Amino acid sequence: MKLNLFSPLPPTRSDIARLTVHMAPRLARAAELVIWSSEREWKVEPPSGVTVRHYDLQRPPWREINQADATFYQMGNDPRYHHAIWHMSQQHPGIVILHDLMMQHFFSGLVFHDRGMNRREYLELVERYHGIKGRVLAEAHLQGLLATEELAQRCPLTGAATENALAVIVHSDAAFSALPEDASVALVPLCVGMDMPVLEPQKFRAPPEPYRIALFGFLGPNRKLPLLLRALATFPERERFRLDIFGTMDGEEKMHQLICRLGLSETVTLHGFASASELDVALRETDLVVNLRDPSMGEASGSQLHLWQYALPSLVTRRAWYATLPEETVAFVRPEHEVEDIQQHLTEFLANPETYRELGRNGRRHVAENHSIESYVSALLEVAAGTSELQAKWIARDLARRTATAMSGWSDDSTIDSLSSEVALQIGLLTAGASTEFARTG
Repeated sequence: MKLNLFSPLPPTRSDIARLTVHMAPRLARAAELVIWSSEREWKVEPPSGVTVRHYDLQRPPWREINQADATFYQMGNDPRYHHAIWHMSQQHPGIVILHDLMMQHFFSGLVFHDRGMNRREYLELVERYHGIKGRVLAEAHLQGLLATEELAQRCPLTGAATENALAVIVHSDAAFSALPEDASVALVPLCVGMDMPVLEPQKFRAPPEPYRIALFGFLGPNRKLPLLLRALATFPERERFRLDIFGTMDGEEKMHQLICRLGLSETVTLHGFASASELDVALRETDLVVNLRDPSMGEASGSQLHLWQYALPSLVTRRAWYATLPEETVAFVRPEHEVEDIQQHLTEFLANPETYRELGRNGRRHVAENHSIESYVSALLEVAAGTSELQAKWIARDLARRTATAMSGWSDDSTIDSLSSEVALQIGLLTAGASTEFARTG
């Protein structure tokens, strides 16, 4: 089997890029794999059976792309890394691996970052999926009157990211339920873009104080960093902790100012973006991770799986995918009660840190048993093997939509009702022998 995989690649600061590199050699054991990158430079040494190719979005090499038996698109909500991938998926239907359920950040970002979508196209897209009320909200967003996070909750635009897909692979029950019933959707537990690290025996023993708390990843408003800082600032025994913050954020200068105002300059350190090796060292020295998400973007969390690999206990918001995690693997924080619950957990951690370390050890076992890279790759290959059937189903849906549009222009309801069964039969006959050579359809 020949596979295409459109994905960001290192040095792109993306967990999806690391996941692609991690799963490439395993895909190559069962298939001939071409990874397509819109960037002209990448830091990847492709393993045997894997080729990395550049493509120009304006002049894609269709002949080479169409030689594959199946095409995967790694789709996230950062327009910087995924705009070219989405545009390709609109021209060449394939299997979309959806890493974010709420795609509003992606599509509004196409407008704000000039990535191939203008204001009119964006507003029409929102209206198509969320009606005229959605368009009004999107207008307010473009004028700076409505935050992206709030708009995403009401107009997620998930369907716009997957509308042309043969099939969609998702990583959470919430994402599975959010997609249309007629879509071909596979629920596959997410895996981590790295092998399970080997932990030294001292990791499981009590370290000296102060205890180290970590927060890492992209630090958007939903990560509740100001609330965490306020909880730490008013905690009676805050001197027994140190908070290390790794990752990029908007408004970093304002965060520095907040840290100073709260008197946390000696307690909190902003490290900025950390490489994989730097984060590895940091997590090995960490005692507790705060991984709050409210609102949640709905999909599974790669960072949660990552920290579990280090047997680290974590505080998570009881929302969406996080709310489905086993009680014995995480410590929950209630939405709207973050400061209270964070301080309660810190108090309980100081009283009995071993109880929290057990959560981390349980999480490490949970990842090994339920989120292995081998299971993930096997599931992708299983979906790819059914591409011929997926193509036939896609063609049937497309023909049905086009036929319905054409008939509505020249037939009344009674005529359409009388012809619909025959039309459906003919579409079924036409698509029963659909070719597996699925050329560009843009």
